[in-house]
Amino acid sequence: MTENEIKGLMEKYLNGTITKKEESLLEQFDVDLLSRNYKDTFKNENHRKRVAKQLSRNISEHGKGISFLKWSKVAASLALLVSLGYFIHSKMGTKPVVEPIVIMEKTTEWGQKLNIILADGTQVRLNSGSTLKYPSRFEGDFRHVKLVGEAFFEVTRNPQRPFVIESGEVKTTVLGTSFNVDTYPDNDQIAVTVSTGKVKVASRENEIILEPNEQGVFHKKTKTMSKEKVDISTALNWKDGVIHFEDVPLSQALKTLEKWYGVSFVLENKYAGNCHISASYNNELLSTVLESIVFAKKGLQYEFLEDQKILIKGKCTD
Repeated sequence: MTENEIKGLMEKYLNGTITKKEESLLEQFDVDLLSRNYKDTFKNENHRKRVAKQLSRNISEHGKGISFLKWSKVAASLALLVSLGYFIHSKMGTKPVVEPIVIMEKTTEWGQKLNIILADGTQVRLNSGSTLKYPSRFEGDFRHVKLVGEAFFEVTRNPQRPFVIESGEVKTTVLGTSFNVDTYPDNDQIAVTVSTGKVKVASRENEIILEPNEQGVFHKKTKTMSKEKVDISTALNWKDGVIHFEDVPLSQALKTLEKWYGVSFVLENKYAGNCHISASYNNELLSTVLESIVFAKKGLQYEFLEDQKILIKGKCTD
């Protein structure tokens, strides 16, 4: 018999419409055929018993009993059909295995940065001291992730499934765009800066729409939001390894350096923190940055201590 003829007889046998003549043709395939194909048909003895039980149930549902002898004949035919590529599982009712969704978590230490590609192709640049939680795959109406710290997102466009970043009290929603979210817990604000596309930033109290070169700020204390135009290249310097200070207090600059290099600073003279500094550093070593600062601010010195601590001594004289 041909492959199609065998398949046809099996279909009839399983649904109870096979004739006596056709059944005798099917029974010509003896148990020896099953023996030769046993390993290809069943994973193990338990698997064989499960298939037999399911097959018996399918046939009995059509008012037809099954003897062990006939089971042997049917199993032999099943073995042949397996070797011919017939998909037995369609008759056994086996469902495809669906892997469960796993919540992934990536964390960077201070001084470390990380590139992450999500299941939808979205690319994330995670800044130092940050944590991103995301699913192993996206399902449902939204692509939802959680961020603590700072990250730059390049979101794969999908109008049917918006991308949502939850960061504390703020949710940022996009369809497909690139933007930065700064949500470090020790900051008194959450800032979202847009590079391309449109972004909706919402809290319980307010909602704003941001376009390219705009930054939205949620003020944690007052629960208010504001937005302003920004220099996008300066705002996103960090992801390219650039540190930029524009007339900022030394105390603020040192906080940035702590996050960037994974160190901590100690001011011998607290008033030295009021010195202002303007400078840019492109992937420089910490020692190079410190030498630059003490050169520009006469009267300051630095000293490396234990446990990644650095002492800033002296005072500004300019």
